[in-house]
Amino acid sequence: MSIHKLKAVFKDLTEKSEKAREAALFEVQELKKDLSEIQRYLSGRKKETSLVPEDFIRSAYDIAHHYRGMQQRMNILHELEEELQIADALEYLESRGAKMLQRPVGWHWTSSQDERFLLHEDNALKAAKKLRTLLASGKRRKKTKKKKPVKK
Repeated sequence: MSIHKLKAVFKDLTEKSEKAREAALFEVQELKKDLSEIQRYLSGRKKETSLVPEDFIRSAYDIAHHYRGMQQRMNILHELEEELQIADALEYLESRGAKMLQRPVGWHWTSSQDERFLLHEDNALKAAKKLRTLLASGKRRKKTKKKKPVKK
């Protein structure tokens, strides 16, 4: 999937989640007003009310509906972000020459001087992080110094 399509999906999910949050918040505020009105009516401070008991149930249902939708979209966004990070980590590992080997099972990075075991196969994010720190710190196998001839 192209980057533009991914951005469009993220934007759409974010906007729908925000609309659901705003709708749930609006319903909460309306329910608050209705509850304060019924409280005044029940305590005797207000003589008449036009509230119907089903209004409370409907408001609670709408709040639950909008909140559930918002949570589902946020979970999807979170899962997409995790999968995108894993895909980026795999791409990074492969671009730097790391390979999945069988003995020991996991990611290995081979340079001209040595081979480094990064991490087991189940966590590409940690393997990519370890390779980044390895390459960033410049850790390379040091060349052995030539021995000086011993003077007699």
